[in-house]
Amino acid sequence: MPATDTLLKEFEHFFQHYQDVWNGCNAEEMNAFLSKEIAIRWAGPEANISDWGYEEAKMGWEQAYQQYEGRQPKWHFKVLHITPATENEVIATFWVTFEIEGKLLDVVKLFIQRFRKEQNDWTLIREYCEHLHADSFISN
Repeated sequence: MPATDTLLKEFEHFFQHYQDVWNGCNAEEMNAFLSKEIAIRWAGPEANISDWGYEEAKMGWEQAYQQYEGRQPKWHFKVLHITPATENEVIATFWVTFEIEGKLLDVVKLFIQRFRKEQNDWTLIREYCEHLHADSFISN
């Protein structure tokens, strides 16, 4: 099996775990995936742009999970594409929709995330997110 096939198989297994942890609402576990050098850019629907690093990302997970505590949050992932970027890095592109207390919210996010495998662990090194309203969501 070529090295890229092995890398992708390992990543796909990891990425399912990553989604499960995301839905587990444990900020400490989510923050463990973050590289100390992470670079994040989020673009909002009104052309608002936010850039974050490691500390802001950690705080973001903590605040998000606190905000939704007790409200049964669930994130739904639709993977669009996963591709190797280097011999130890993978880029994942996916949609995320979100529900609280069983009700789907009018928010859709498009993520492009780059992960690096170091030793046996995957680390999120870069993230770009576009925030859309559900009425503009294109599912294909």
